[in-house]
Amino acid sequence: MEIPKIEDQKSLKKNYWKFVKRFFLIIIGIVSLYAFGLWGWIVYDQWDKKTTAQIEYQKIQIMLDEANRNVAADTYGGKTPQETLQMYIDAVEKGNFELASKYFILPNQKKELESFEKNKKENINFLLNYLKQTIKSTGYFSSDKKIYTFEKPIFIEFEIYPKGIWKIMEI
Repeated sequence: MEIPKIEDQKSLKKNYWKFVKRFFLIIIGIVSLYAFGLWGWIVYDQWDKKTTAQIEYQKIQIMLDEANRNVAADTYGGKTPQETLQMYIDAVEKGNFELASKYFILPNQKKELESFEKNKKENINFLLNYLKQTIKSTGYFSSDKKIYTFEKPIFIEFEIYPKGIWKIMEI
């Protein structure tokens, strides 16, 4: 076996270090690309979530604005809870269930109208008797004066709307 010459050894050493440098540059390049890709994905994900949240917020805002317009335009109800209850009783007695349902807060009007359609006349008359007794009883206001409640003989809760009219929340 022959011993390599010093020049060959230097060349081998030089080639070895070139290989090591290139290998590490490739590894650093791959890691950099991975890190950049990961960073880009995180930035995109945050942007996407923010954009989605903004779109959902705008949809909710539009719905709230429409609901507020509907509440502001609603004129069915009395200046007192008792007056609203009397108007409701009068409408039910006349069989005008559509009008009677309009004395409820907007989200409950459809449900109230459907309940009239499902109930028998004797059930409605039974309810009317209790409503007539309730209107003679004393209720109470919430601390902020926006809710009025009768508890006996049946529970009825009212809410004041922006135009100063009282609407039935539930019976």
